[in-house]
Amino acid sequence: MRQCTATADVQMAPFLFAILAGQARLKSEDFDTYAPDATRCELGLWHEGEHAGFVWDWEHKPQEALWARWTADGAMRFESLAHCEIEGGPDGDACTLYRDHPRDHSWNVVDPEMEAFRRRVLAENAGMLAWLTRKRN
Repeated sequence: MRQCTATADVQMAPFLFAILAGQARLKSEDFDTYAPDATRCELGLWHEGEHAGFVWDWEHKPQEALWARWTADGAMRFESLAHCEIEGGPDGDACTLYRDHPRDHSWNVVDPEMEAFRRRVLAENAGMLAWLTRKRN
């Protein structure tokens, strides 16, 4: 299933307050390095309810993460959500979404931009790939 393509700008003041409320401290270099300017919905296309994008890993709660949730009208809120933890991806990995998310697990959701990039790289390097995979005597 394709990934939802909804994007939203991360509102910095509420985002900063959510982090401070969740972990009570914040190193400026961490915020400068890891704070996103925008987020893209990570749920499967045609999901119900709010859009959701991962925005922050808690240093003291490895079983949860901070997610931005927003509606079609742009109203955004931040919520600490437990990880899905359902295993079953092609590598046996757990789903990277939050618990009780709608629709498919992360391993069944394909980012259309990454898929287009993968196809372009394969097409541009078809000759080299054929040479690398050719049958040798």
